[in-house]
Amino acid sequence: MCVKGLSRTAILLSAFTLASCTSNPPSHPITSSTQGVTVVQTGQVTEVRDITRHDGRSTGLGSFVGSILGGIAGSNIGSGTGSAVAGIGGAIAGGMAGQHAEQSGSRTTGTEVTVRLDNGEARTYAVAPEDNFRVGETVRVSTNNGVVRVTR
Repeated sequence: MCVKGLSRTAILLSAFTLASCTSNPPSHPITSSTQGVTVVQTGQVTEVRDITRHDGRSTGLGSFVGSILGGIAGSNIGSGTGSAVAGIGGAIAGGMAGQHAEQSGSRTTGTEVTVRLDNGEARTYAVAPEDNFRVGETVRVSTNNGVVRVTR
């Protein structure tokens, strides 16, 4: 009988303890953002320059196609040994021309602005050429999840 009474007391005490753990919801809604933290800094444009970027990657397709076409064109010149030599020369020249054509297509132009932030740091950012920033202009630099935007 003592064990039975102790068991009821333990159950009631456990229920009371669990009930006291619940709390009222906060009076204001809790909001969370999946966008992360945005850092906004201001600064002054100190330099604006147009740049040309080279992709630097080559698939080799330009060289390959150029070599084939150059080799075919060269082999049609002359006959016998002369045709073979012209074919080799055409393949080499065609490969070089094809590589040059492929690399020319991998160039892009853009604009970079250097901004002296209010904290004294100078940073350079790539911007769209149509933004037309000017030296001395005050700008805002917003950074969110590693993405930077420079705006007026």
